[in-house]
Amino acid sequence: MLNNFIKKLQITNQELINELHHCSNITTHKKGDLLIKNNEYIKVLKIVLQGKVRVYQANEDREILIYYLNDMETCTLSLSACFEDCKSTVNAIVKEDSTILNIPVRFVKDWNFKYKSWNAFTTKTFRESYNYLIHQYSTLAFQPLKDRLFNYLISKADNSIVKKSHQQLAHELGTTREVISRLLKTLEKNDLISLGQKQIVISGKK
Repeated sequence: MLNNFIKKLQITNQELINELHHCSNITTHKKGDLLIKNNEYIKVLKIVLQGKVRVYQANEDREILIYYLNDMETCTLSLSACFEDCKSTVNAIVKEDSTILNIPVRFVKDWNFKYKSWNAFTTKTFRESYNYLIHQYSTLAFQPLKDRLFNYLISKADNSIVKKSHQQLAHELGTTREVISRLLKTLEKNDLISLGQKQIVISGKK
């Protein structure tokens, strides 16, 4: 699987390939495993080789989704910590059984200056994350929560059915379960959805 990562990144420098094999290790994790904990120093950069990881911030009873990490992706906030030796500001939890590449932070910083292909990977990660966060900020600032909720339901629907609890939706959209329940009832009243037992059916379009 490491060789697949090397191929995806188009790494051809044999010295870097050797260092990746020598300095990193691969671990497997089950759904629910906590990979990164808020307010702890980042000692290892974790790259998702296969699976899905949810990166979020938590405040009392609320969670705010930052982004999901999929195959060949790493947390930008953790990556930045590799250059500053600072604490994490997020949590990361496994959402689907995942295979993770672990690289000690001291190598991450050195490789960025030694190897062009590794620098390209970190630069691309920062750029894509920045664009995504700007898009998310614009959506948060200018789109009403009711519209964000409906669009989110459409994006997660399988044959017009969404199997998520009100609390899960609240975590994904950074609000409370009570607010989500109220907005879902409004959407149902407007004939856009139908609320069922442990599922939501998309019944209309805006």
